[in-house]
Amino acid sequence: MYSVEVFPWNKNFEVGVPLIDEQHQKLVELLNVLAGHLAYQSDIPTLNNVFNDLAEYAIYHFQAEESIWHTFFPEDDWEAKHKDDHKRFLATVNRIMGEKTRRPLDQVIEEILTFLTQWLAFHILDTDMRMAKVVLAVQSGIPLNQAKKQADHEMSGAMKVLIETMLSMYDALSSRTMQLAKEVVERQKAKQASQDALDRLQKIASQVPGLVFQFQLFPDGRSCIPYANEAIHNIYRVSPEDVSEDATQVLAALHPDDLDNFKASFKTSAQNLTPWRQEYRLKFKDEPVCWLFGNALPQRQADGSVLWHGFITDITKQKQDEVDLRIAATAFELQDAMLVTDANNVILKVNQAFTRITGYSAQEVIGKNPNLLSSGIHDKAFYKAMWESINSTDAWQGEIWNRRKNGEVFPEWLIITAVKESDDRSKPVNHYVASFSDITSRKAAEEEIRQLAFYDPLTQLPNRRLLQERLKHSIEVERREGKRLALLMLDLDRFKAVNDSLGHLAGDELLQQVAARISARLRDMDMVARLGGDEFVVLLEDIAHAEDAARVASEIILVLNRPFQLTQSNDVQIGASIGISLYPEHGANYEILMDHADAALYQAKDQGRGCYAYFSEDQTVAARERISLETRLRRAIEQGDLRVYYQSQVDIASGRIVGAEALVRWQDTLESLIPPVKFIPIAEETGLILEIGEWVLRETCRQGRAWLDTGLPPITLAVNVSPQQFRRGDISALVATVLNETGFPAERLELEMTESGLMENQDDVMTLLNSLRSQGVHLAIDDFGTGFSSLAYLKHFPLDVLKIDKSFIDDIPNLQDDMEIAATIIAMGHILGFKVLAEGVETPEQLAFLREKKCDLYQGYITSPPIPAEAFAALLKNQKLNP
Repeated sequence: MYSVEVFPWNKNFEVGVPLIDEQHQKLVELLNVLAGHLAYQSDIPTLNNVFNDLAEYAIYHFQAEESIWHTFFPEDDWEAKHKDDHKRFLATVNRIMGEKTRRPLDQVIEEILTFLTQWLAFHILDTDMRMAKVVLAVQSGIPLNQAKKQADHEMSGAMKVLIETMLSMYDALSSRTMQLAKEVVERQKAKQASQDALDRLQKIASQVPGLVFQFQLFPDGRSCIPYANEAIHNIYRVSPEDVSEDATQVLAALHPDDLDNFKASFKTSAQNLTPWRQEYRLKFKDEPVCWLFGNALPQRQADGSVLWHGFITDITKQKQDEVDLRIAATAFELQDAMLVTDANNVILKVNQAFTRITGYSAQEVIGKNPNLLSSGIHDKAFYKAMWESINSTDAWQGEIWNRRKNGEVFPEWLIITAVKESDDRSKPVNHYVASFSDITSRKAAEEEIRQLAFYDPLTQLPNRRLLQERLKHSIEVERREGKRLALLMLDLDRFKAVNDSLGHLAGDELLQQVAARISARLRDMDMVARLGGDEFVVLLEDIAHAEDAARVASEIILVLNRPFQLTQSNDVQIGASIGISLYPEHGANYEILMDHADAALYQAKDQGRGCYAYFSEDQTVAARERISLETRLRRAIEQGDLRVYYQSQVDIASGRIVGAEALVRWQDTLESLIPPVKFIPIAEETGLILEIGEWVLRETCRQGRAWLDTGLPPITLAVNVSPQQFRRGDISALVATVLNETGFPAERLELEMTESGLMENQDDVMTLLNSLRSQGVHLAIDDFGTGFSSLAYLKHFPLDVLKIDKSFIDDIPNLQDDMEIAATIIAMGHILGFKVLAEGVETPEQLAFLREKKCDLYQGYITSPPIPAEAFAALLKNQKLNP
């Protein structure tokens, strides 16, 4: 902290009142800090701040002091005189500070500092000391007037002389102390400025790229280096002090072959006083040769010596670069094709190998972009990844397909390197250098080897080795992504009989046709391999359900049961048995899955061949049942076994039926009425939902028109729309067609969509909803609260009705959370302008709660379960008769 003791505090300044003494000492400390900042020439804002701190504390002290004196001198002339002293002090300070606009602030502060020192010393030793003596006397029981006389007496005579002497000493001491402090500061600043200048010179010398030196050669042949910067350590392995009197150690480091030329060059420069410039080498034991370049100007000295001022730089890298360039020029014309472009990918140079491989001469490509070689095989993503690598690592290498001048596409191994001014990767690129070789022959050889190693030579299918690698990789992928896969092991039935009766050539032809039929059935991501003989394995990746494997197995069995046309015989009939193992249910590695698929294959054979079996009997039964159900569902659609049931939608305020939700049911001949939960998921997976959805829409509108024609009151009919109908079908066009064909009023049709269906593709859905809305159709969101949407999203959709999912109604009034959720949905739905319908209402308590929360509509078993059209019509008639 800055402080100059212009006012040394000691015991003589203590008046005997603790609070006043403490504040006096604090004022003195602030006074000395101000003196310190003045002496050290602090900036103007700092001086202002320190002065303001002192002034504010002085005012605070005056107030505290006056409060104490007032206690003992109420309405006394001593108190009035003391207050006047304080006022005169502040007036003087303000007068002096007022001059800061006419002269420098530091001069004004110094004048104030002098005044403060004198005034404060006198004020403490005289006025405050006198009044403090009175206070102490009064506190001891002496009357005020007597105490004042006693204080005057004590402060006269020798005490007065002592005070005047101390004030004179403090005046001289503070002035001299301030002057000395300024002189010390000035000396310190001058010393620091000198040191800073020296540091700057040293820093400049240290930043010069190389050795800055003076070399002195005397007439008698002696030499020395009077000055050298720190770089001499790295170049000559000596310190500046080692050679300041004798340069022998520097000369000893010269390469023997360069020593004579080095000395001769200095002699010539000394004789003619011409600049010295020389390339030479240093040789240290067990170290590579170091190349240096020296440059210095000579100056004749009074004693006849010559003093050179100059610098030496290490040019070892430059020399090596020259060698590298000569090597590169030679290498440029060797076997690999090479081309050089500028930073904008304009070709500057190519070698003869480039012409030989591509067919383009140098004249044909210089000034062009290398993309003239592009084959068109690689997409934009390939080139984007290539340039990302070049931009981030300054290099890329890999296999690429290009096109020769004659149009032939060929593979090449390409290496691209970015060239910059220096090794600093942040610098911009100057050039790109590309080298490549034609790898057509190598690729052909690799492909032949790969075919022999990984493919069956008869069927060209992957062999056991490639299957193993692919399956291991697939297991890792499925494990990481939480998916499943299936392994189908297939064995041909009656193949041996064909092979034995028609010969091995016919058997081989049959295996090739079997391979073709199986491959035609699979997806691109699937794989079929031949293990040997008549054994095949199919790998199905990313399957949604275990039954998917059974479906594929059934289709393979079906296609292989069809007759084969062979060269030696027509209508050759075989069959196939298939064993299925699943990942992860039946194993987590290649060996276990293969073993379990093999075991399942034997189960299939034991069951009579021509069928499939899972490793697990339960899964076999479940898969067969699911496939059977899918087959029956297709037949039901064709035969018209589907039915539409209707569940009432009731207006809560009036208690009247104002609408109905159309729900599909399946009237099966085997299981009677099948609920949608059992067959709708299968319809979604197989795409049958599109056909079912269209039929339900058409049947509902037809029925609605029929009810209107019979005089039943008009109601709204709600039809569920599957997400697949949004994605794969033109639902807007379908609705327009159905309404036109049936004559059902558009304003009486309501389409219900799930949250997931709306949120999958908001932009496309918005266009579709607006199209439906323009036809007059009402729109509702079904099962709200079970998906991931929010009311904030839904407000953007042109919806009419919000249906609260049954799961939030079931536990009302027993579960407080569900009651709060339902109430919130109702309130927010109304704010957004939606009507709100509660699903699954089954008890009077639930209905009472919904009525209390102003819910608009409800549906549920409390009024009616879903019922056939005839029964629902009876409900409407009864309502009409009993308004």
